[in-house]
Amino acid sequence: MARLLAVAFSIAAHLVAGSFRCPFGQHCAAAASEPDSKPHVAEPLAQAANTWVKRSPLPGGPPSPRLGYEGACVYDTVHRVMIRYGGHNQGGGGEQGSEVWLYEPITARWRLMLPNTSPPGVCCAQQAVFDPIFARFIRFPAFSGSHGWQWFREVYLNDSTIWVYSVAENRWHNLRPAPAPQIGPLRCASWDQEYQVVVLFGGEGSREGTLVYDPYVNRWYRMEPSPQPPPRSAGNMAYDARHRVHVLFGAQFSNDPHTWLYSLKENRWQRRRPEPSPPSDRNDAVLCYDSIHGKIIALVKVTTGDRQQARHRLETWVYDVAKNQWQKMNPPREPDPSGNRARQLMFAPDLNVALLENRVGGRERVRPEQQIWTYRLAPRPTDRTEPLRPPEQLTLRTTDRGVVLRWRPSPDRRVARYRVEFSLGERPWEGQFKVIGEVDRATTRFEHRPPGKGVPLYRLRSVAADGSAGPATPLLRAQPRIVESIVVSVLGHRVVHLRWQPPPCGGDPSIVGYLVERAPVTVWSNAELVRIAEQTEPLTQPSVGRIQAIGRFEQLTPGPVTATEYTDRSVDLTRPAATIASPVFSVRLHRSHLRDGPGYRYAVYAYRVRAVNRLGILSGPSPWTLTIPSSPQYVFARERGEACELKWQPNPEEGIIGYRVYRMDGRYRGSPVRRLTKEPITDTRFVDHSPGRHTRRYYIVAVDRLGQEGTPSAPVWYRREWQRFYEPFVGEWHQ
Repeated sequence: MARLLAVAFSIAAHLVAGSFRCPFGQHCAAAASEPDSKPHVAEPLAQAANTWVKRSPLPGGPPSPRLGYEGACVYDTVHRVMIRYGGHNQGGGGEQGSEVWLYEPITARWRLMLPNTSPPGVCCAQQAVFDPIFARFIRFPAFSGSHGWQWFREVYLNDSTIWVYSVAENRWHNLRPAPAPQIGPLRCASWDQEYQVVVLFGGEGSREGTLVYDPYVNRWYRMEPSPQPPPRSAGNMAYDARHRVHVLFGAQFSNDPHTWLYSLKENRWQRRRPEPSPPSDRNDAVLCYDSIHGKIIALVKVTTGDRQQARHRLETWVYDVAKNQWQKMNPPREPDPSGNRARQLMFAPDLNVALLENRVGGRERVRPEQQIWTYRLAPRPTDRTEPLRPPEQLTLRTTDRGVVLRWRPSPDRRVARYRVEFSLGERPWEGQFKVIGEVDRATTRFEHRPPGKGVPLYRLRSVAADGSAGPATPLLRAQPRIVESIVVSVLGHRVVHLRWQPPPCGGDPSIVGYLVERAPVTVWSNAELVRIAEQTEPLTQPSVGRIQAIGRFEQLTPGPVTATEYTDRSVDLTRPAATIASPVFSVRLHRSHLRDGPGYRYAVYAYRVRAVNRLGILSGPSPWTLTIPSSPQYVFARERGEACELKWQPNPEEGIIGYRVYRMDGRYRGSPVRRLTKEPITDTRFVDHSPGRHTRRYYIVAVDRLGQEGTPSAPVWYRREWQRFYEPFVGEWHQ
């Protein structure tokens, strides 16, 4: 993992400069020459300038899973693959999926991943974001539960504003930040390379405006600039690293002819309207930033006719921020026409191409395909001097005396010395960086005692003999990363035991202790929620169905505890909270979603943990974790004739007395969710001998010693729909 983060850190620095250079060695196809030479660059994918090339599916080529539209795609610059998540099934409008697929652009091969668990399935999932610092796909919520094959108890209890997926770990993490805004589907989102945060705007039905999510501290910020772009469904946003602005354009249901530019540093939107501009009426535009040429690439939809008579065509445009100029590119061939929510565009700097997922079929009256296209704006420049390469594998450690920075020298022979820059602030974009020292190229260490209060931030630049400086490294914070994994075990009505893993590598490792926090939680029971009660056989004592509100988190420990565990004996689960006056998180439901029924019999609490370093600086909050069992993980199924065999990993909590197995018998809400185990079973395998030849979906739920049912697992299939498309990609056991 440390090696992976060093690679990600190196790539992120090069992406900022638009000078990606593969760190995996000279034998990698993406590797380039020494930065002080100017050879011809042979691209891994052959393609002429200003052309689109269809890469998949092709006759005789690798099989395509033919996934439906409304998924979310990002390009993973660390592993050099496209990550594809969610959306509808092969039929187009089927269930909202939660599968992770990887697409390798050079080989055109697809891989279906089988991770530890999955978030609730979604549709209308554009745009997701890739975090190149920690090499993670960042997933936001979208529409769930409206196309069948989803149990609302799993949706209600598992969804949150932030899930992240790591290719290296093949693992999902539910980060559950609180407080959290209401994130709309079809939002515009992009990664800010300078400050290493997500900027997000809009979304269908959202009035939240401009938001920022900082993954280092697991925190949302409402930015509230004035003015802001009009609210919208869809459209896209891309970050122009050369000019340090986020560029927003387009919408699927409205007509905004403006091109919007957002500066995070200034917290300011600029409204531009250059002439000519791309067609803007319901254009459902998709954007990406070509970091090699410093331009925004846009693919816009032009529609004539209405509803069933609607006909679409696609147009390629390029935007130059510095010149405030759009240019229609008129390539020899545009990608095949597709309708709304059917396209995803991202840039692969190692390949010098934009990647397009284009789902055609349905109203386009063509054969359904999940197409992959590439677009090359221009050859990679060979007549300009590459920026100085920054030092590599930069690390930070706090001590009693201050901060120690270490790094490996830049491999760039032009580097004469290194410049160290420093800023102080809770939010990375609010401070002012200043130079605090320079060291010669042989030096790989720098010590500093930060003044004042706040979070110290550092970055380095390589400097040439003539004084010219290269791009900055990604930020380093003198602050621990968040604790990501907490296990909460209910050992009795008045005893709750917590244990956790130290923060993952990639931040300050000098942890002196941890603070434990607790908040009261109000919930609706299964029996009080229409969408669960109408499907699910009732228990004698209902389970937690959905969170109503989470109260203010209060610190339980008088100071940092050095162990990675804590026992709370001040809790009382026999006294449920009636209301919460000032919640940090709350859900409002229309009365049609509620029914009269018994409430939940126990109090519910949420716990979270913060790490503390030697300077006394706290990490951001961990994910909050409830006093009910967590979702079982690594659930797999396989068909055995007309029987379904299930297996899963034991839950990590102490005091688990067993598991219940639930089966969803059909796609729609009228189909029952049956409890197949009358009493909790202690084994982590189960065989259902009665599914027949019909499609089924299974969930596993852990039960603790108080009889509390936990959060349902991610579901697994039996005789899934569209199974023939999965046969090239899965083995005997599947999800």
